[in-house]
Amino acid sequence: MNYEEEKKRHISFCGAYCHTCDWFTGKIRRTFSSSSAMLEQYGLNRFLEGKVHEGDFGTGLQMLAKSAICSGCKAEVAKDTQEDRCRIRQCCYGQGLDLCVECAEFPCELLKTNPGVIRFHCIDNLMEIEEKGPQHWIDKQWDDFTALKGD
Repeated sequence: MNYEEEKKRHISFCGAYCHTCDWFTGKIRRTFSSSSAMLEQYGLNRFLEGKVHEGDFGTGLQMLAKSAICSGCKAEVAKDTQEDRCRIRQCCYGQGLDLCVECAEFPCELLKTNPGVIRFHCIDNLMEIEEKGPQHWIDKQWDDFTALKGD
């Protein structure tokens, strides 16, 4: 594996790893596609009556099923930062950085207050990448990921 290439393509600016992400792998898309199909196939709308507007629920499932694939943080860099939905990516890319940890202001308020960064322990990830190198960190991600899957 080319670890420098992985760092440049599949470790997001904020420190998440694409190859273990449910959006990137398509797990979220498959889950919502399956849920949408089951809603139709088993007539589960009857359980929603009076609780949820069934058309909105089904439409929401279908929207998530169609949109829940990510091509990777660094693959989605918008040249026009006004079109980019991620302020962290805008900041890093605008400074020519591969990772937030390379910034003199790391960890900034933008990172410290971002719900995804907090949930996925991205600041800790970035500090570990900085301390031990991308090869160690990527190998650890794969070990943890395959242990969770039971491989």
